[in-house]
Amino acid sequence: MSEAKQKFESIFPALVDELLEVVSETKISQDAIDWIKQNLIYNTLGGKANRGLSVIDTYKLLSGKKELSDAEYKRAAVLGWCVELLQAFFLVADDIMDASKTRRGQPCWYLQVS
Repeated sequence: MSEAKQKFESIFPALVDELLEVVSETKISQDAIDWIKQNLIYNTLGGKANRGLSVIDTYKLLSGKKELSDAEYKRAAVLGWCVELLQAFFLVADDIMDASKTRRGQPCWYLQVS
């Protein structure tokens, strides 16, 4: 795995925690919160992350900087993860429409017993 992808993926756990914190402020059950966490991890990780990494590269190009500060990198990475989350949604929908059995070498999300 490339260093760029490792750095990008290092942002994901904190992003998931933040999303779950927002969700936990609602009156949703802990089982539902656990399901959301499993969904985020199962469907978002494991791909090439080219779209998300492209967001960071685009941020660098538009800012005219070769290196980003930690705060700038995190901001760009969160945007990149938003793109990756959207892509994950599209892939789940595509798997359902096509009745696919596997995605990234594992059973499709919609086939998981939850």
